[in-house]
Amino acid sequence: MNGSSPETTEPAGVELAIDRAYRGLHFLLDRIVARIAAVILLSGTLLACIEIVRRYILGVVFDWGQDAVTYVSIAAVFIYFAVTQASRSHLAVLALLDLLRSRGYVRTVLAIRVFVSAISLTLFTALAYWGVPAVERAEMLGRTTQSMVILIWPFQACLVIGFGLMALVTLFHLYQDIQALRGKTVFPWAPVEEGIEI
Repeated sequence: MNGSSPETTEPAGVELAIDRAYRGLHFLLDRIVARIAAVILLSGTLLACIEIVRRYILGVVFDWGQDAVTYVSIAAVFIYFAVTQASRSHLAVLALLDLLRSRGYVRTVLAIRVFVSAISLTLFTALAYWGVPAVERAEMLGRTTQSMVILIWPFQACLVIGFGLMALVTLFHLYQDIQALRGKTVFPWAPVEEGIEI
């Protein structure tokens, strides 16, 4: 084993249970959550197309149409957050990590990844935790969008669910990063490197 590539072993015991749990979460995100987000986004797109026809051909619109398209599209993005987080295809500034890796500071890069995962887990958990009372308050007050027709709390709930799922995914990432720092490879089937560099 050299310093730059962790050893790969078959999971057993607790590691096998963690691997299965992460596979289950990936299945949930890829097969269910991603499809729900796609259906929501498609419905918003269809409503936008209907609104275009109604506006420019019939000369009328739904008073709530613009709000519905905007909030439905945003809700789909909120729900899809965790899917991109699980595949590590979020935006990442990797110039420093690439420089450190190219100079042989592999363990430093791994330690930075653990730190970033820990901070991310803390942030996502806090946002999900603090978001629940905000959703409850919006529901209790009956807050609506600008059209005064559509309740706003379901869209806030989508954001809280998105952050909760991201926190769960990041918990597995933190475990994966800690194990890599220890020289072990876990979740060999799951992506480790971010997919989109800026």
